[in-house]
Amino acid sequence: MSVFKDRLKISHILAGLFFLGTLVSLYMLYRIPEILQATSGFSKLATPYLIVAITFIAGIAAIIIALQYKKELIVIRDRVVSTQDEATEAERKTSANYSINNIQQALKSAKNSNEVLQKGIQALGKALEVGQGAIYKVVSQGEKITANFIDGYAFTLEEGKTIEFDSGDGLIGQAVASGKTLYLDEVPEGYINIVSGLGNASPRYLLIVPIKVENAVVGVFELASFTPFDTTRQKFTEAAAQAMAEKLGSKN
Repeated sequence: MSVFKDRLKISHILAGLFFLGTLVSLYMLYRIPEILQATSGFSKLATPYLIVAITFIAGIAAIIIALQYKKELIVIRDRVVSTQDEATEAERKTSANYSINNIQQALKSAKNSNEVLQKGIQALGKALEVGQGAIYKVVSQGEKITANFIDGYAFTLEEGKTIEFDSGDGLIGQAVASGKTLYLDEVPEGYINIVSGLGNASPRYLLIVPIKVENAVVGVFELASFTPFDTTRQKFTEAAAQAMAEKLGSKN
């Protein structure tokens, strides 16, 4: 920006010289008849012609610099406008993706609690574009409370295998016991592996959110991502959990 300021300053100086030179040139041209009468030759006319030449050179230079400055400003303006348009488009896409209506629509066709959890994790995983996701149903058997794996996003469990966490056991169990959201931005290496065409990779960020109906935890989902869960994504995830809780509550 300092270069542009310098060019603008130079342009103003040259424009000022051009204006001043124009005034002097007009005065000198006005005096040419008087100069011709006072001298026997044209040697005295050198000064007026020189001033006029300098004036026109300064004027042309000022115009050229001003035009270059204008073009550069137009380029900068176009870049700023383009950046603003990209930001607006990104915000529009984010608003469209992070619409709780999309989650509610996905849950409409669910006929039982398991389907609510399954459709919820699929819709949420797609909206947030996470690497993997899993959802657990909380089951109470006497005094024993467990979180049982129901379904996964971009993750399938081998046939015959089950995943179960007792209340307070591991991160899922902690979410069941506390009823609070857990967020890790430094997931231990190997905690979760995502298999893709790029090979095996471990996501860095993990978000675990409980689903509560009348303050009782009825489900928990965990989302693993290679990008951070910022405030917007976390709030949307918690809103999705609330929508799922309302759907589950209506089936009781």
